[in-house]
Amino acid sequence: MRKNERVTLMALNQSGGIEKCDYKNINRRIAPLQEQICVDGIQRWWGKRAVPLNQGKIKHILEQQGIFYPEEYLVKNLGLSLTDYYWIRPIDSGLTWEMVNLYQNDFCGSLELEDRITSGRKPLSTYTPDSTLQGELEKSWIILENKRYLVKGNRDYLSAESINEVFASYLHQKQGYDNYSGYTLLKIKGAAYDYGCCTEAFTSEQKEFVSAYAVITSEKQKNDNSTYEHFIHVCEQHGIDAGQLRYDLEYQIMSDFIISNVDRHLNNVGILRDADSLCFERMAPIFDSGKSLFVSEAVPTDKELLKIKTASFTGTELGLLKYVRDRSLVDVVKLPTAQKLWELYHNDSKMDEKRIELICERYEKKVELFQRWQNGQDLNPRKSYNRGIERSARVQNKELQIEEEEELEQIGRASCRERV
Repeated sequence: MRKNERVTLMALNQSGGIEKCDYKNINRRIAPLQEQICVDGIQRWWGKRAVPLNQGKIKHILEQQGIFYPEEYLVKNLGLSLTDYYWIRPIDSGLTWEMVNLYQNDFCGSLELEDRITSGRKPLSTYTPDSTLQGELEKSWIILENKRYLVKGNRDYLSAESINEVFASYLHQKQGYDNYSGYTLLKIKGAAYDYGCCTEAFTSEQKEFVSAYAVITSEKQKNDNSTYEHFIHVCEQHGIDAGQLRYDLEYQIMSDFIISNVDRHLNNVGILRDADSLCFERMAPIFDSGKSLFVSEAVPTDKELLKIKTASFTGTELGLLKYVRDRSLVDVVKLPTAQKLWELYHNDSKMDEKRIELICERYEKKVELFQRWQNGQDLNPRKSYNRGIERSARVQNKELQIEEEEELEQIGRASCRERV
């Protein structure tokens, strides 16, 4: 279902997987865009909708409920989400969107905050949107003062991911860029780390999130078109302003480069779609910047800073920078200082001081590299290496030429002496 409209009929097995689907009678106007180029698109979409078992403590939570398959958990919660309007309705159940949707009906999340009430006054729904949350970090939707918030933890005992989210938010604020999801630090009950973070939902009953992956796989890509340009092309067909989209994408590419965000995969970027017209409105706010600043990795050397790989429209940071047409969208003068980063990391009582210093140094180096690139310098280390070889060859050739001239001059002087 999409709200109260039927998309198709499907039969599920005991573990929650799709056994049969009426592919001949799919309402493609309202069907999920993801994988529409595939005959079994609905099945693929459903298989990727469930929470992954490696997310935080979810496996333990499910086992306590006697659930061993994430799709089974998905079915138990009708596939409900707080990012779109899709759900499954058991035949003859009489359920309506108004009865089950979690924008209107309160629920209880799996994470609890210290010193805060995390539910509304209405009777709680028996369903949770946590069954459709993606990613490895422990996370949960909660309700604070009748608003929906996403709470995120960290992958170990450090608070690095949460602090990085706050730092990225501060960077966007300093730049005067308004299309981002702001994060704040908070305490999570029973957590091994000092701080988690939370952000208010940017979706609503009027606007849903459609990932770049869903957009890209909704139409066949031309062989001579990059994935990046294909994404822009499809968005433009759905009513989005291409100029505004490029502005948002280019700003995001550059800000990600500065903080070394390596996890801007195609489900971590997308667009907002109107609930009724289905028109694309604007790129979704920047979110999920936690895997930045070398989280859970050795801090790279200066030379390694130009070899950072990413999971995005292309495989490297330098490759992404090639898509940028307007290098002036980020103001270097307004970037946060390393001192601000140092102060934020000192909220974490468990982070090593030497590591904090190294991260701050590399952040400053990335800012320097960005400024050089912004001024027109090619940062490609391979090309720099080749230019170095060419310069060395020219110097060697010049030296050989001088040596040959000196030898000829000596031979000439010797011939003169012989004649004399």
